[in-house]
Amino acid sequence: MNFIKKYGLHVIIGSLAGVVNGLLGAGGGIIITYYLSHILNDKEKGENGVFANAVATMLPISAVSISLYVLKGYIKIDSNLLSLFPSAVIGGILGAFLLTKLKLKTVKIIFALLVTISGFLMIFK
Repeated sequence: MNFIKKYGLHVIIGSLAGVVNGLLGAGGGIIITYYLSHILNDKEKGENGVFANAVATMLPISAVSISLYVLKGYIKIDSNLLSLFPSAVIGGILGAFLLTKLKLKTVKIIFALLVTISGFLMIFK
């Protein structure tokens, strides 16, 4: 794949992930994870490198989305929201640790179950 074609595809996929994340508040990571799983070499990035790279990609996308949500008044920064941050940070640290310990197949199963259950809950609840 030549340079322009390869990075053109990166721009398209990145834009799509950003739009989905901005529109739904989630889902961009699924697109990024799926895309990276097809372009990254496991030997080059490590067994769970796809998931780690997806998180690294989604951080700036989420930061931009959050900023716009705050500016539009969709997010009320209060004690309820702020109380979630410490446990979310601890959970993120634990998740990053587990990513280095779990087999890729296990991580894929957890990811697939989370996406499937979330989809069903959104439709039927």
